[in-house]
Formats: sequence, C-alpha cells, structure tokens
Amino acid sequence: MNNPLTWAVPLFRAFGVNVRVHILYFLVTLGLFLREIFRDGAFVSPLDVFLFMVPMLFVVILIHEYGHVFGGRHVGGECEEILIWPLGGLAFVDTPREWRAHTFTALSGPLTNIAQCLLTALVLVGFGFIPTLNPLDSPYLSPMKNYRDGRVYTSEYQARLYEAGTATPALNTEKSRQEEGMKIGKPEAMAKFAEEARAEKGYERAVAPSWLVWVNRLFWLNLVLTLLNFIPAYPLDGGQILQGLVWARTDYRQGTVVACISGFICAMAMFVVSIAVIEPLIIALCFFVLFACWVKWRQLTESMGEFGYDTEKGYSGLDDEDAPPKPQKKVGFFKRWLQARAAKKLQQEHEQRAKDDERMDQLLEKIARKEPVTEEERRFMQRVSERYRKPQ
Repeated sequence: MNNPLTWAVPLFRAFGVNVRVHILYFLVTLGLFLREIFRDGAFVSPLDVFLFMVPMLFVVILIHEYGHVFGGRHVGGECEEILIWPLGGLAFVDTPREWRAHTFTALSGPLTNIAQCLLTALVLVGFGFIPTLNPLDSPYLSPMKNYRDGRVYTSEYQARLYEAGTATPALNTEKSRQEEGMKIGKPEAMAKFAEEARAEKGYERAVAPSWLVWVNRLFWLNLVLTLLNFIPAYPLDGGQILQGLVWARTDYRQGTVVACISGFICAMAMFVVSIAVIEPLIIALCFFVLFACWVKWRQLTESMGEFGYDTEKGYSGLDDEDAPPKPQKKVGFFKRWLQARAAKKLQQEHEQRAKDDERMDQLLEKIARKEPVTEEERRFMQRVSERYRKPQ
C-alpha cells in the first residue's frame, strides 16, 4: 500500500510476460464510460461505448505493448512485465545499451498500430469504403466514403440523406440552408427521420453495415494511437525514437537531452490544448511527460556531477581521504521505486541465468548421448551461447 505504482491486478502470463492492469485504469475507464453515456444529448448505446472503450481499447493497447516485447527480443533484449495503466501501457523491456536496439524497440509498438491500420483499411477498401483519415471524426458516427457511389456512409447514429440514385446530398428538412443532409441521434430517431424524408421527398439514407462500422472504428483507434505515440515527447515512443536517432549521430547523453527538451515543449503544448478542449486525459498526459522528463533530466545531471564529471564512472585521483563525508541526500519516492525495481530485476536475472545454465547442462548431456534436439532447443542454446560471448 506504500507505493501507488504497484496497485495493479495480475491478469495472465503469455509469451513469457506477466500482464497486469493498474487499478487506476479501471477507474479512469469507468469514468470515461459514465461521461459518455450521461453527457447532455448522449445518443450512443451504452453497449457500444463499453465495447469500444473496454475490450477493443484494451486489446489494441496490449498488442502495442507486445510489439515492444517482440521488438526488444529481436535485438537481444528481454521483458518480464507489461503494465496497462490509464495513459496506455508500459512494457518493461531491457534492451542492449545501443541506439539501434533502443530505437527498434521503441518503434516496434507503433508498427503494430500501423499494421492494424493497413489490415483494417484493406478490409474496408475491399468492400468499397475508404476509412476515415481524420482523427477528429467521431468513432461512434464512423463516417467513411464509398468510392463506388460517392456517398459518405455512417453508423446508425447518423442519418446522411442523398437524392435518390445520386451522390448529391439532400437538404436537411430542419436546416434547409445546410449543404449536407444529416442528423445525429439515437438509432430509432434516425430511422424515423430517414423514413419520413424518403416518403416526403424520396431521399435515401447512407448507412453502413454494422460490422464494417466496427472495422472502421478499429482503424480509427489505431490511427489515433499511432499519431499519439509519434509525438516526440519522452517517454512516449516518439520521444524515445527521437532519442535513438540523435544518439546515433552523437551519444546517449545528447540524445536524452534532446528528447527531454522536446518533451518539455510538447507537454506545454498539450497543456494549452487540454485547457482549450477541457480534456482531463490530455492534462494527465501532459503532467506525466513533464514528470518523466524531469526525472530523466535529474538523473543526467546527477550522473555528471557539479563540474561535469561522470559520477557513474567515479572521480579517479580526485578523492580526498581527509574530506568530511558528504551528507546523504534523502531519496525520493520515485527513485526508491526505481531502485526497488532494479534490485528485483537483478534478482530475476540471476535466477534466470541459473535456470538457463541448468538447462544448458541438460542439453549438452543430451547431445553427448547423440539424441536429437528440437528447433526451440537449438534457439535456446544459441541465445545462451551469445550471452556468454558478450563481455560482462
């Protein structure tokens, strides 16, 4: 109970990774659900809101985090845990300290969203629809253009009316000067409105099949998450990609400095946007980015010391045995949490190494007996052998 960051519920273990969900994720999701169904003029079915905000969003986030896991493993890293929390997910991937591995791991998450966008777009195009490319469009209305007849189709929550047999928008009977015939509301009201317009003036309604609407919603969700993750703000994926690219041309420290400065700038922009649109999640993301950049900046400052020496490497030849001991700084809450995680991770690494060594001995005995080994066992032996060849 002392550390709020550990208030998470374990869900399952898959592909060697423990998946946990933070308590705040449930609370924030519940709050968003209630806000949507109880807001003024709400017209979306609670079931549709639930399906979109809970299972669909959760699965997309989980696939994104597993993208980081498999990307990290591809470059020689490992991951033991994924944490789903209010602002997305956190995959604790330990990668080699090298810019290519770092950048590829950071890029692997958004690549899963891009892949899902392409897959869902192919499905929609195959049935004659062009998915919405505007992240500001409502996922519940889900507008998408049919390239065969030129009309814009929507979900059952909107009535877009066209003149019979054409792609010419009808004039809304309630807003005769409006260029596009459309109305938004509950499905029953929209059906009644469209039927009256058809009977009165022969207008036709453009409503898409329900299952294609959900495919378009999945496309929209992955599009939005892709754009969010490419924001160049540390510790978001875009910020870590920026860090890796600068690291490739300079060094790790300079890459981190650039990513933190970019994060500070993006956080201030998000703060302005959050006030303009009155969106609490954006302001929460703003403070998360600010806090993470500040912590990283402090780590860099402390590692370099007051005079620019790298205190992580020590002060060779500068120690003064007669100097009084420096007072110990009080360790903050977040730093204590990081130290606890590092100690736990180190213990897990020792335990895993012991298990790997034991299994390697068993496989060597198996080979000595000239027994066949499986493909998985060959990959295991290769991975362990590469670990031993790396300098410790």
